[in-house]
Amino acid sequence: MPSHKETVASAPNEEDLHVRLPDPLEAPSFHIDDWDPENEPLGITQLHSGETFLDGVRRISSRIRNNKKTKDPISKGCRSILPGMRVAEDQIGIVFKNGDVHLRPPGAYRSIALNPWKKCQVVIPLERVAGVEFDPLKKAALMSRRIARLHLGQSYRQIVLQPQQIGVFEDQVMTLLATRGTYVYASETELRGVIDLNHMTPVIVERETEDTADVNAVGTTRIDQHGRVVPAQQGHGTSILATKRFLPSGYTATVAGITIARPEKGFVVLHKDSKNRISMTEGICIASGKEDFVRRTKTDARSLTMDDLEVEFGDLNHYAKSTPMLELKSKDNIDALCRAQIKWKQFRPDIWVANRGAFTDPFDMLEEKCANMMRDWLLSVSHVEALQEKSHGFTKVEYQWTTELNGTGLEYGVQVLGIEITILRFPHIDKQDEQVALQLAETNLLVEMSRHNARKEQESSKLNQATHIRMQEDRDREAEAEERKQEVQRRKDTAEAETTTKKLQMDTKVIEARMALALAEEKRDKQVAIAKAAAEAEAERLRALGKRDAAQLSAEGEIAATKEKNNAQLQFLREQAALLRENPGLLELLKIQNDLLKTEALATAAKTNPNVVLLTGQEGLEARRMNKGHAPQVPGAAILTTADRQ
Repeated sequence: MPSHKETVASAPNEEDLHVRLPDPLEAPSFHIDDWDPENEPLGITQLHSGETFLDGVRRISSRIRNNKKTKDPISKGCRSILPGMRVAEDQIGIVFKNGDVHLRPPGAYRSIALNPWKKCQVVIPLERVAGVEFDPLKKAALMSRRIARLHLGQSYRQIVLQPQQIGVFEDQVMTLLATRGTYVYASETELRGVIDLNHMTPVIVERETEDTADVNAVGTTRIDQHGRVVPAQQGHGTSILATKRFLPSGYTATVAGITIARPEKGFVVLHKDSKNRISMTEGICIASGKEDFVRRTKTDARSLTMDDLEVEFGDLNHYAKSTPMLELKSKDNIDALCRAQIKWKQFRPDIWVANRGAFTDPFDMLEEKCANMMRDWLLSVSHVEALQEKSHGFTKVEYQWTTELNGTGLEYGVQVLGIEITILRFPHIDKQDEQVALQLAETNLLVEMSRHNARKEQESSKLNQATHIRMQEDRDREAEAEERKQEVQRRKDTAEAETTTKKLQMDTKVIEARMALALAEEKRDKQVAIAKAAAEAEAERLRALGKRDAAQLSAEGEIAATKEKNNAQLQFLREQAALLRENPGLLELLKIQNDLLKTEALATAAKTNPNVVLLTGQEGLEARRMNKGHAPQVPGAAILTTADRQ
């Protein structure tokens, strides 16, 4: 069931035109399900990779034997090395025995003389041509007259289908579509045909393009719509030449009541379902059973058959066409010639097909409306007002007409892209202007001719008088020319001498410039060397000055630190001396505490460094000698001052 989806074609604003169109329907897309080997029909199978025609025959015959009693079509006769039938690879042996056809796989078989019941044998090659049915019995009938005279029916056959090919199979109960693979089928299944999506029948449509052409009917007359005899050439000497173009709108193929349609770019398929509803799609579409496509007639005959109908594709392209030259009247009863060009496209081809009636194309529907609008407009304005509107490019009128035509075209699914008034002339006004211009031109010509004759007489009288003077002037000019020639030669010689002198001067200046350049480069190199040496000396002086300042600052900092440290020590000693003077027994206590702290420090150091001496004097030396140069790890006496701890 097709779904209600909007197509890709754009439409004009329906709210502005106050027309509500039904939603477009999208036609069902063409799709073939993948082949299911588990649910294959009884009389057809698809070969897998590596299988042959006889493998498919075995599979189908085993299915048929399960349903009814039949014989195996593949021969099981004895193989022999005796002379007889030889079936090579990619070949099939066919033997007709007791009214049955037997297929022989590759191998060697007994001769007919040893088995007289087997008659009419033939060996045929296997064929795998894409899209062409391989029938062993037909092939055998072509190779053997005895088999051809038997008029055998159909047996097992094979078809190879490429991805773009569609095979239509039929049996007693169903129609099956298959693609992309090799299929083997029995006599119960019939191949109705193969559809190649790349080689279908094209549907050609006729379209027209317009060009301007010269009108050669000079001096001829014609009868206008008012019954008057008027010149045939009233359109500025040009007319519209319509050229026919034949375009492929799409491609179709029909096999066994199944029709597949494939549109060209810019066209859509118009599909009809069982309820006669029209849907559209830009892709490949299929119709079978109660479904069909919109069709059109190929000829204009009254009695038509299905062969006279072909699939019609919806056209989404842009087109333009001009109306015939219309002979109208203005408000002030002046004859006018008018022509307009209409540009349109179908945004809903399904609406156009449903509502077009007897119209052949959208222009046929819009032309009468456009002619009426032109007639009404010219009857509402004078020829002067019409020419003023022409000078402004018909902008206002064309916009108004486009809006009105869109209101009419929307009901048919047609959008008017624009309308352009290509010709608007008033023949009688133009003729009067031409006559006035012709009279003015004749008058000007007579005046010019009289002036020309007067000038001609004056010039002829002057010519005789000027002949002698001109001859004298010629002699004088020859003398002047000779004198000028000599003067030119003198100037040439002078110029050559001056050129030689200037060349020598220029060579001298070039040499002087080169010498000056060399001196300047030498001077520049010296100045650069002096500046470089001065810069290096200045840099060295600045570095020395910086080092001196740094040393001075460092020395001043150390002196200040030493002074602060000495002042602190002096203050501490003064405080200790005052404390000892006040407590005489405190001095002995401090000595004992000092010895204890030294001993603890040495013991801590001896844990990480074995060379630390913990014994004093001769005892320490003796202990080191006995310990191979290492200090003994026993407590001893050491001296540590209070200043060292700080």
